Amino acid sequence: MARKRTVATANKDQANRRLVVVVAFDVVGFSALVEADEDKVLAAWRALRREIDPPIVRGGGRIFKSLGDGLLVEFSSPVDATRAALEVQAAVARMATEPGVRLELRCAIHMGEVTVEGMDLLGDGINVVSRLQDHAPIGGVLVSATVMDLISGRIDQPIEDLGTLQLRNISRPVHAYAVGPGKRPKTAPAIDSFERRRPSIAVLPFVDQSAATADPSAETANSYFSDGLVEDIISALSCLPELIVISRASVLRYRGPVPDPRQIRRDLDVRYMLTGSVRRAGKKVRLSAELADCESGTAIWSDRFSGEAADLFELQDELSARVVATIAPQVQESELRRVQRKHPESLDAYECVLRGLDLLYRFDDDKFMQALPMFERAMTLDPAYATAYALAATCHGERFYQGESPDPVADTKEAERLSRLALTLDRFDPLALSLCGHIRSWLFHDYDHAIELFDRALAANPSSAIAWLRSSATFSYIGETREARRRADIGLRLSPYDAHVFFSYGLVALSSYAAGDYADSAQWGRRSMALNPRFVGNIRFLAASLAASGQIDEARQVAQDLLRLNPKFSARRFAEGHAFKDPDKRRLFGEHLIKAGLPE
Repeated sequence: MARKRTVATANKDQANRRLVVVVAFDVVGFSALVEADEDKVLAAWRALRREIDPPIVRGGGRIFKSLGDGLLVEFSSPVDATRAALEVQAAVARMATEPGVRLELRCAIHMGEVTVEGMDLLGDGINVVSRLQDHAPIGGVLVSATVMDLISGRIDQPIEDLGTLQLRNISRPVHAYAVGPGKRPKTAPAIDSFERRRPSIAVLPFVDQSAATADPSAETANSYFSDGLVEDIISALSCLPELIVISRASVLRYRGPVPDPRQIRRDLDVRYMLTGSVRRAGKKVRLSAELADCESGTAIWSDRFSGEAADLFELQDELSARVVATIAPQVQESELRRVQRKHPESLDAYECVLRGLDLLYRFDDDKFMQALPMFERAMTLDPAYATAYALAATCHGERFYQGESPDPVADTKEAERLSRLALTLDRFDPLALSLCGHIRSWLFHDYDHAIELFDRALAANPSSAIAWLRSSATFSYIGETREARRRADIGLRLSPYDAHVFFSYGLVALSSYAAGDYADSAQWGRRSMALNPRFVGNIRFLAASLAASGQIDEARQVAQDLLRLNPKFSARRFAEGHAFKDPDKRRLFGEHLIKAGLPE
């Protein structure tokens, strides 16, 4: 059984993966330049493209992604890629640009396996080269050691060994070299406050309790199963940008009795430790897991999971997914408790974001209004922190959507500005991509761009619950309701214990309402309202669903709750401006709101 699954999986993966050389070009300081003079900078970028595209094509390159302020290019040869990159940088240096505008490029080259989806390339190889370019010399080219091994002696340019670099959101260090001319940084780029402060976790080898059994085959199966389970959990947790995860190679020496958490903190410098055990009993496999705080030495969560042992591979996938879905919110809750013990004046950027997230959907006692200053302070402390910009944009958008904006036009413009800045600062942050995609969709009705951002978020982290959930809303808006519900269900399965799960329930209600299943929409709307009775984004759809399904008395009660929160609400005006793409759907939404007793 194991061999059959392994071969089938390998064949499928082989068909969708290939080894390529990827070159990443990025305009230095693009967001600041655009903010100063957008028209002039974009004209300069278009002119620059006319100069640099030809040497890329001559070198055998294929531009598979143009990101507005940069390019991702596929090559088959590392030598051709490096020569083309050096030619591009020489062309940039020679080029006369718009008066007052001087565009400079950073460039990085890496070779690795990627996943092929149509004309696009995705996966770890893309993430590495995109992070490498942050360390590249301005006007020069940086290559990974994998590339250097193949171009050494074949490129007539100065080479500088930069040593191993710690890349943002990449757990393993990458050895890199600067090739050719370029402005070298005086010191290595500092790891930002988010990188320094985000929580770290070590997943230790799980104890195989089948050693006590008299069945040797069970011991062998369990050992293989427990090792695979730990590897799956490490891989899944490594996809979460908010966590630093210690590599599997670094924890193998802790196989056996569970060590003291404080010892693990001293050895690995981590904040959290996950341990567990696996036991096979008859047709069942039972797993126990415990999350400990290494600073205090105390357990903060433990649970037991079980499943049928008929297919160990499927059970391994299922259990690892359930463990990860449970751990992520536990770590975030523990981090929030730690941050709340500190004085606000002593918070760094990451901790400001944590506090802001806790306040973002508290629509009572003016807590919501306190979230934006926290995100703004995070932006001041760390001007390159994309997530802070995306969350600040979300604040402006939510204030508009809740009907509480003192200046709707200004809030809309600021949401637009901040979300675009977030995307230029970090093109691979799943949270920022998901939030910005949602803003593009429900605030600006730019559905195609929104779906592109969600696709990028899921490429960076296929287990991103927020990407699955927020993208569900967009598919509801455009009328693809089965896909909307599928995405909402996946998101809920990935994050069933999220502190903002009321928002997720509201998205499920939206998908059902858009599909015309008003009774189901009302059920999910009630669940959302029970958890957060001040979330008007859900209350509007609950009132409409109840009215549409004939539950008029309850619909009128919900409508009164809405008017207490938003006294100036106008059913037709709100429905006409809603994100539903189909005008008939917007008209019907308005009629349902009026039927619930809301003023026209």
